[in-house]
Amino acid sequence: MNRNKLLIILILISLVWSCRKDDTIPEIDEATRPYDAEKDQIVPDKKEIRAAWIATVGNYDWPTTKANPDAQKSELLVHLEHCRMLNFNAVIMQIRPTADAFYPSDLEPWSIYLTGVQGQDPGYDPLKFAIDEAHKRGMEFHAWLNPYRIGATSVVLASSHVAVKNPSWMVTFAGNRYFNPGLPEVRAHLMAVVKDIITRYDVDAIHFDDYFYPSGAKSTSNPFGFDDKAAFEKYGNGKDIHTWRADNVNLMVSEVNQVTKANKPGVLFGISPSGRRENSLDLYADPFIWLDNKWVDYLAPQIYWEFGHATADFGKQAAFWSSNARGIPMVIGIAAYKFKDPAYPAYGSVTEFDRQIEEVRKNTNLNGCFFFRMKYLENQELSSFLKTKYQYPSLLPVMGQLTAPAAAAPLVTLSGSKLSWDAVSSAEKYAVYLLEKDKVLLNFYQAHAVQVFSDTQFVGLAGKSYFVTASNNDHVESARSAVFTIK
Repeated sequence: MNRNKLLIILILISLVWSCRKDDTIPEIDEATRPYDAEKDQIVPDKKEIRAAWIATVGNYDWPTTKANPDAQKSELLVHLEHCRMLNFNAVIMQIRPTADAFYPSDLEPWSIYLTGVQGQDPGYDPLKFAIDEAHKRGMEFHAWLNPYRIGATSVVLASSHVAVKNPSWMVTFAGNRYFNPGLPEVRAHLMAVVKDIITRYDVDAIHFDDYFYPSGAKSTSNPFGFDDKAAFEKYGNGKDIHTWRADNVNLMVSEVNQVTKANKPGVLFGISPSGRRENSLDLYADPFIWLDNKWVDYLAPQIYWEFGHATADFGKQAAFWSSNARGIPMVIGIAAYKFKDPAYPAYGSVTEFDRQIEEVRKNTNLNGCFFFRMKYLENQELSSFLKTKYQYPSLLPVMGQLTAPAAAAPLVTLSGSKLSWDAVSSAEKYAVYLLEKDKVLLNFYQAHAVQVFSDTQFVGLAGKSYFVTASNNDHVESARSAVFTIK
């Protein structure tokens, strides 16, 4: 055998040896393989609204100090910072608790809950301060109004209060005073208040909770215990008392919708009724009518019961509202106030909240959670849980009518570890998404928002992949930029 043949044989033996099973070069690990635009699909996290109700009536959440602007501002900043830390993207603050105002108004007096004296100037504009500070933190501001409540008969009303000037507009029932929903003058005054707020302030929504006619007013044995008989005789037009009262509420809701859309169509109008329709009907409020007529931009039923509750199981109620959404975004009210309360053993741990949030997330017609209320979110255990549950920020879901042009996808460049892009026309915010490979479906990447703000740059982590989108004032999201992997 000559030397050349021997060399060829040795090379062949070497190749065969190198290809033995136990000595092959390892294939790329699919679980850690970088994103490949040709073969991989991206699934963004579901957009959801997350918010806390901040109650001012009774000084429940804020302010706990009176006649002290600096202390009140500091208090509110603590609340807003806490919401930001939880990756909430909205706050719902009560600014008209008892037909008095948390802002300077020619229509209604300063709120008693600011100074302890209704009508007394607190020395600053709490509403403007709250809106500005919420927006600085990237959160929407939903202005929470109570349409009919005036307050307890024991409270001394300011001489400028509209109920003092127009006592015939009032009905006293069970120790409290209410505006009579059957009077056109009452509706006209409320419409003037709503118009005043949305045209003077940069609020993102007008919000009503579940207070309409008071509980107990609907009675077959004593129908005029809530004494609106004179108004009924004047304006009833042959209807029975219960139909007339329900129509009064519906007329009010439709008129608020008209006022907001005529004067500032980008402002949302949302209502948070009882989590059971039957309970809401007892207050002469029928959410189905508002949904059918598209009078609200979102509905937030307060499902303040646990899974397994005998008459209002959380899962069943959530499914009920989802199946009856009528194309209107649904947000679910969550009972944070029940956490660790011995009267509600189902809420003895965060497990109940975990199940409720996941139930909302898995349903396409449910668009997030509102938590009642701010004070209870300060519990360290509940707060830590929510911070984990809302690990990533979220863009807001689209609600209401579209008023702004869509934004184009940002043109992103990568320099080292910094992503940057020029501002895009019509964009209000930019969302930076981190890609995370699905542990089961290896050709899928979950996209988590890691920054949702007006900034036009982001510093990423080595070995991670990112893309950017732009969002306009209606929260309509652009197409995504190219994906960048930081080395």
